[in-house]
Amino acid sequence: MDSSPNIWILHGDDDEAIDLELRKIEKVSADSGLKDLNFQLLDGKNLSGDDFSNAVFALPFLTDKRIVILKNPLQLAGGREGNQRLLKLLESIPPSTLLYLVIPDMMERKDWITLGKTSFLRKWAEKNSDRASIMECKLPSIQAMREWIIKKASVLGGQIEGPAAQALVTSVGNDTRAAVFELEKLSLFVDYQRPVDITDVQDLVSGSMPVSVFDMVDFLVSGNARDALRTLHRLYDDQEIPVLFSMIVRQFRLLIQTKEILNEKSASDSVQRELNQIQYVADKLIRQASNFSMDQINTIYKRLVDLDFEFKTSQTDPKAALDTFVMEVAKMLQK
Repeated sequence: MDSSPNIWILHGDDDEAIDLELRKIEKVSADSGLKDLNFQLLDGKNLSGDDFSNAVFALPFLTDKRIVILKNPLQLAGGREGNQRLLKLLESIPPSTLLYLVIPDMMERKDWITLGKTSFLRKWAEKNSDRASIMECKLPSIQAMREWIIKKASVLGGQIEGPAAQALVTSVGNDTRAAVFELEKLSLFVDYQRPVDITDVQDLVSGSMPVSVFDMVDFLVSGNARDALRTLHRLYDDQEIPVLFSMIVRQFRLLIQTKEILNEKSASDSVQRELNQIQYVADKLIRQASNFSMDQINTIYKRLVDLDFEFKTSQTDPKAALDTFVMEVAKMLQK
């Protein structure tokens, strides 16, 4: 009898790692030749409790297991009663269903915001380790990114020299999704025939992406909405929208963390140390964060979360939405 968990909770801030795990899971179902019958991908943002129940209680067809992936599962919870309903449903899922709960999360210095130590779902999973397991997908630190990039280049079928990998870290920080995008572009440029070198990175990876986004936010905090939009439009020409958007999200996530550190401590080295940033970046974060209130940064970040959902569900034009976002932030800071 199979005693391994049949409920897996994938959470964290490394979207690339989460997507990689989901692709592996989907491939298992596809390899069986019965994917259409034994695989379902659901989103809790537009799903009823009954639809979820029907998916997880359906019997597998001509195989032992049925796979269900549920993104944003906490949308089915909420409040004490909602949380208990979700847990009761999880406890009744048959062993023939492999359920994967996907929860985008953010590390707030020492604990996760959504699935932290006090999370009802984490407590339940730890108490029921025979049926549930938590898989953490955490972004690498800045210090670990050089080796991460070298290894990822190999996985993608290419090679990259150490100095080139370090130059790429300067461009993308620890954004793994942006790093993969740039590695694929660089590997295609060298036709997978030689290692990517530092000259390739300098020629093909536009400027320094974090600095460009920093510049856009600099214009915003100084009240210069016109130049903020001009910077954003230059980035449209150089970067794919998903990569650009992920860097904007990362920037405001860092500002939230910076603001919290500054509210507790005054030393700039605290920001550098706790956020794993070089001093130059830490100084910029401190300067920018001082122009926002915590409520303003939280409001901005929540808007970015909404935009992410709208982009993924094709509800809006990304460029028009980002232009509007910049104007909204500029207007907020003028009040």
